[in-house]
Order: sequence, then structure tokens, then C-alpha cells
Amino acid sequence: MKYLVSGIIFFIIIYFLYFLFVVRKQKRYNYKKLPSEVIILQEYYKIDIKKIGYQRVLRILNFVNALMLTILVLVVIDIKSPVVKIIVLMILMVPTIWFVYYLLAKYLKKIERKK
Repeated sequence: MKYLVSGIIFFIIIYFLYFLFVVRKQKRYNYKKLPSEVIILQEYYKIDIKKIGYQRVLRILNFVNALMLTILVLVVIDIKSPVVKIIVLMILMVPTIWFVYYLLAKYLKKIERKK
């Protein structure tokens, strides 16, 4: 129960902060000021952001990033040493980002094909 409440609180905080600092600032599709997540999806996974809708992609990214960071925080919440927490987070972050963005790209490709 402790992890569920902590997870929900972390998710809401991360989701709200990501919305304030990234999604709200990006009103229009501007090639010069794209977030790095959108660039990864566009260049590496060949997702057509215009076809899906830029704001829709940003909202999906907001949800996915908040969920991913919440899970990573919950993994290291019981570790006592701050140094070990940082090391574990650094080790887990890169594979988690690759895996989650791969699944996200598959989902966005499915949406792209429907349109």
C-alpha cells in the first residue's frame, strides 16, 4: 500500500512538472525547438509527428515519461545510500528509456497507420 500511494504521488508530481516545463511551452510544431524525445521518435524510429498530431504526441510522451520516472523512483526508494541510489538509477535509466521508447514507437506507428 505504501508503494501504491508513493507511486501515485510521484506520478502526479512528475506529470505536472513535465507538463509545465515541456508540454505547455511547445504550442506549435517548431523544427528548431523540438524536445529531444520528439527528435528521437522522429529521427530514430521514423515517426511522422505531423500525421499523428504534435500535441497528441506531447501528451503521450508526458504520460510515458512520468510513468517511467515513477517506476524508476519506486525501484530505488528503499535504498538507503544516496550514492548507491544514483548509481542504480544511472544503470537502469538507459535500458529503460530504450525499451519504453521502443514500445512507444510501436504504438505511435500503429496510430500513424490508422490515419
